[in-house]
Amino acid sequence: MNATHPAQQMANCSADSAERGASTRLLPTERVGINGKELAAVELPAGFSMHDGRRLRMREVTIEPGGFLPMHSHASRPAVAFVLQGVMTEYLEGEDQPVTVRSGQSYATFMKPHALQNQGAVPVVFIEIDLV
Repeated sequence: MNATHPAQQMANCSADSAERGASTRLLPTERVGINGKELAAVELPAGFSMHDGRRLRMREVTIEPGGFLPMHSHASRPAVAFVLQGVMTEYLEGEDQPVTVRSGQSYATFMKPHALQNQGAVPVVFIEIDLV
């Protein structure tokens, strides 16, 4: 094992840091080859509380075939989601017809309670970003 003196470790760290600084100065300053499109959004009302220890989270959610997430509300925690796999049915409170959300599609939920169901043969997997 090759032990390095602490002073040498600090010098190596400073040299590495200087190299990283030099390399970042060579990076482009304009966007190149970047395309972005908004997939889902929720409008937040004036005065919506964004403090009190809240955090923004992203999670992967799986609903197995036959799985059901009962009616729940996002009244204080807006969410957007993108379906990676499968087909799910979203039931919205007060709506007569459910909504089908397929792989490659997104949805947003805020204020109106909803329920999710997987009636398919493969798991539904989606990425959800919400406030908690």
